Amino acid sequence: MRNQLNIVSTTFLVVASMLGTGILTTTGIILQLVKAPGAVVWVWVVGGILAWFGAYCYGIIARWLPKNGGEAVILREFFSPVLGEIAGWTSFVVGFAASNAATSLALSAYLDAAFPGLGLRSDIVACIALILVTLLHGAFGATGMRVQTLLAAVKFSLLAGLVLYGLFLISPDPARISGGEAAPATFGADWGVAMMLVMFAYSGWNAAIYVVSEVKNTGHTVRDAMILGTTIILLLYVGVNLAVLRQLPPTEIEGVIPIIATLVKSMFGSGASEVFSGLVAFALLSSLGASAFLGPRVLAVMLNWLGDRADRPAVSAVHVSSRLVWLQAALSIAMVLTGTFEQILTIMGFLLGFFPIVAVLAIYRIVDEDETAVPAVARYVLAPLFIAAMSVILMLGAWQRPVEVSVAIGLVLAFFLLRQGMRRLA
Repeated sequence: MRNQLNIVSTTFLVVASMLGTGILTTTGIILQLVKAPGAVVWVWVVGGILAWFGAYCYGIIARWLPKNGGEAVILREFFSPVLGEIAGWTSFVVGFAASNAATSLALSAYLDAAFPGLGLRSDIVACIALILVTLLHGAFGATGMRVQTLLAAVKFSLLAGLVLYGLFLISPDPARISGGEAAPATFGADWGVAMMLVMFAYSGWNAAIYVVSEVKNTGHTVRDAMILGTTIILLLYVGVNLAVLRQLPPTEIEGVIPIIATLVKSMFGSGASEVFSGLVAFALLSSLGASAFLGPRVLAVMLNWLGDRADRPAVSAVHVSSRLVWLQAALSIAMVLTGTFEQILTIMGFLLGFFPIVAVLAIYRIVDEDETAVPAVARYVLAPLFIAAMSVILMLGAWQRPVEVSVAIGLVLAFFLLRQGMRRLA
């Protein structure tokens, strides 16, 4: 599939990777953390801006390092093999397998809202969804990618239509809105947790970096696709939150997970909510598909590293075996059967925020002989702002959620030990 992705398909890959569990499940939780509706909108705006900064910086790095593998390759080439391989295992296990576990659980929740009388078991539904998507990508390859793109378009259309209707075509019920006021916003560690959840929702802004060598005109397409995809999702996410907060009183949505189903029920009634929830559940398959497409490529690159000798050049594109696709699915299924939705999101938010910070530092490792390869705005403005803001977010989040962050750090240590063990066996 080398050099088969153009600007449209690469942008849709970025959009599909971002457009998933986060926006469909976290608004109510974030409101519970930051208290004020206005603060909810601002954390989504700030999160989108940070994702845009990261996308711009990654685009510069991709031009210098046009290889598959994401942060794993960046850290390996610019810093050290150990750090790169730890980042690779983190991307594969947390960024893709755990992400698909969380997405499949969200899919099952929306499917249950669509068919409330069936009493569906969330874990069974989630596992079936993972198996179906794995069959699609493992057996049909490029065809699976085209179906995934179609599902991403359906999901985007559903949410965009909901935003337009909720903001411009239907007025909120004044009695309901005035009947529930949220507490004033208070700044503290909860803002760090809220931002971690938002950055999880935006995770995927860097999706194109994982398939760099499979993109046409790599130097410009990867950068433009990530920036365009991030901009589209930023506008959509802010619009969704504005629609939710315009139509629903804060006291009715604090802590609510299937927030879109609640919004549709408020505007159109229970019947419409069930239909819409079913469509959302179906469209969530595109998010599962994006991770099923990207995750095995990270692992394939890492397994290739294990077989390389010091005198062999690293390859930029690898064959992705269907066995790797099924391995990722097996990990996701194991997490579905043993973990909880909230813990998975928090652990993912921390780890998916840490490695991009280190990866963006690669901007300062690029040899810029003509002083044009790395624009001054990236070197002196965007990269420093991204690194500083993300560092503050992670520190605040760690203060409020020490248990989950300890688990995240434990996973990194486990990946290091795994890496050492595999090296000795290779």
